[in-house]
Amino acid sequence: MCKVRKIHLLAANGLLWTGIGTRISVKGVVNYLKAAPGKLWWMIPSSLLVFTAFYLMFTGIVRKYSERIHALPGPMEPIYKTFSLKGYLIIAFMVTLGITLKYVPGIPRTFFAWFYLGLGVGLLSAGIRFLIRWWKGRGIKD
Repeated sequence: MCKVRKIHLLAANGLLWTGIGTRISVKGVVNYLKAAPGKLWWMIPSSLLVFTAFYLMFTGIVRKYSERIHALPGPMEPIYKTFSLKGYLIIAFMVTLGITLKYVPGIPRTFFAWFYLGLGVGLLSAGIRFLIRWWKGRGIKD
């Protein structure tokens, strides 16, 4: 089993969240570019609202998971301990929901534009906060 220093679990979280956030943000931007310019007046504020909601939610998650990682018993832990079982279940649910929404007929492209951009930037900001915590703590011995 590959074990890493606990501080590097923060980097793993940061890279994962940043990668997913970037991917979802790009999907949002692509859908924005395909949307009619006349719809931007409500799509941009909608993206900001979604981002704000996810930013606030992910702020608590970053804090909670950082504390959880630091509380792990050993100085070296397996990479799968980055998330708890509940965290893995939430990830599975969110991925399933995202895939399912893609195939629901009648959901307009504009939804994917403003929602994905807000969600993606929220995830990206959480990933950056994990990376900042990793960077600040990288010289600390566990």
